[in-house]
Amino acid sequence: MFKTRLLLLSLFWVTLLQAQDAYEKEFITLVNEKVKDGNISSISKVACQKGDCRIDDLVLINTDMETGEKSKTSIASFKLKEVKNFIEFKERRGVLKEGEKRQYSIALNDIQSDGHNLFFDKEKMALELGEKSELYRYFKKYLDTPSDAEYTMHLTKQKGNVVIKDSGTLSTGKFSFSLKSRYTIKGGFEKLDEISQTNPMAMLSYIVINSLEFTIDNPKGFLRNMLYLSYKESIDEAHSKEEKAMINSEYLLSGDKLHSKNEFTAMLQESSSKKLKALATEDPSFNELLNKNGQFEKKLDAVLAGKSSHIDIKIDNPRELSLGDFFTIFMGYAMQQKLAAKPDITLSIK
Repeated sequence: MFKTRLLLLSLFWVTLLQAQDAYEKEFITLVNEKVKDGNISSISKVACQKGDCRIDDLVLINTDMETGEKSKTSIASFKLKEVKNFIEFKERRGVLKEGEKRQYSIALNDIQSDGHNLFFDKEKMALELGEKSELYRYFKKYLDTPSDAEYTMHLTKQKGNVVIKDSGTLSTGKFSFSLKSRYTIKGGFEKLDEISQTNPMAMLSYIVINSLEFTIDNPKGFLRNMLYLSYKESIDEAHSKEEKAMINSEYLLSGDKLHSKNEFTAMLQESSSKKLKALATEDPSFNELLNKNGQFEKKLDAVLAGKSSHIDIKIDNPRELSLGDFFTIFMGYAMQQKLAAKPDITLSIK
């Protein structure tokens, strides 16, 4: 009896490993086909192990549709976890059985555009700002390190709908940008595909964004310091009283002299506060949606004062309005400058 169970267990594992091996081979074939088609410029290695796959030294050539200008994006390593789920999701165009679950994740390391960090092009910024400028040195200090990214998608089919939870993080230098979201595809991907064939705009009515969460982690007072350095460089280059007055006006300041960092921050906070209060008077929807209980004003003030090292934004959609509903509401707002109907979303900024 024990031998029979052991044999059945061995057969199960062999079958499972063979199926896993088939998915790994399919991923490698898919990548090689993309290289032949020219969608991938080059790779140094593609390999899989224990259900996970990776591509080393992945290079993509992108062509701007308008200018025809080419640019190169390189990724030191592209890692895909749970390749079986990824391949099946792709082949079945997202179709899931009732109660079925799927999850896969991707990690990208050292992403560069034309040989430079995603957010810091040394050559371009050195040319525009000058390598000795304070602004260039500031950007170099905080941004001149590799950019990395991670993304995870989790799908479940419930009562005919596909519920998707995904999360992603992009980090570069001293900064990290994170996003979590939960959304529902009404009727699943089958319904979405069917509608797309007859009325693409109607697809918006079948997509519900249930919640979104953003987190931005950055050095304390980064916005304040960056604004000040930019302001200081502009005012140093001004040759006349009129030019200085114009620069101060652009930064919501008064006078034509170069303000110290503390003066600049205090004046900018005061000017921004006045601007926001004027905006709230002109457009009540600003307070209803974004600045409820002064949350936007408080956060901006804290960032400008250097008292906040991160920004958390959370949006909830308790009535489960679709993207089509939001499109209708905000199109009406754009034309009438007022909300004909409240979207009833909950937005918090901390």
